[in-house]
Amino acid sequence: MDRGFVPGVRIRSTRPITHPGGILRRAAEGTVRTRRENIGRQLLTVEFDSGERLVLFPHEIELLTGLAA
Repeated sequence: MDRGFVPGVRIRSTRPITHPGGILRRAAEGTVRTRRENIGRQLLTVEFDSGERLVLFPHEIELLTGLAA
């Protein structure tokens, strides 16, 4: 479960994400709020800068820390 996605870390989406409120664009930035495991899968609650709060899988986001600008 340890891929660096701990609460408080900054991330960005790796693809467009469809959710009940619309579509979150690719490369939208946000902050991980919680992480948990359910039925052997890691789930992350992410609060995006645009206001959306979504539960995502780790493959849908990437860490901003350490990325070249």
